[in-house]
Amino acid sequence: MASESVEEVLPYEALSFEIISFAGTAKSCYLEALECVRRGEDPNELIAQGDEAYRAASESHQKALQLEVAGELGCGLLLIHAESILISAETIKGLMPTIMDLARK
Repeated sequence: MASESVEEVLPYEALSFEIISFAGTAKSCYLEALECVRRGEDPNELIAQGDEAYRAASESHQKALQLEVAGELGCGLLLIHAESILISAETIKGLMPTIMDLARK
C-alpha cells in the first residue's frame, strides 16, 4: 500500500469506516429494541433509528461495490470487517419480528 496515492487509499478507508459506523449503529439499535420488548417497552423509535442507520450503511456498501466493479477499490481486512458488521446487522434486522413475537408471549 505504500506505493498507493492518498486518493486511492481514502475511498477504501472512508467507505469502510462509513459501513462500520452505520452498520454498528443499526446493530446496536436493533439489540436495544429487543431489550425494550423484553422489558415491555415500545421499541419503535429504536427500530426506526436502526433502519435509518442500516439504510446509510447499505448506501455506503453500494458505493463500495460500484468502485470495486470499476476496479477503483481494493479489498482488505478493514472492508471485510465492515461487511461482517453489515451482515450481522442484517441478520438481527431479519430475525427481529420473530424474536419480538416470542418475547411478547
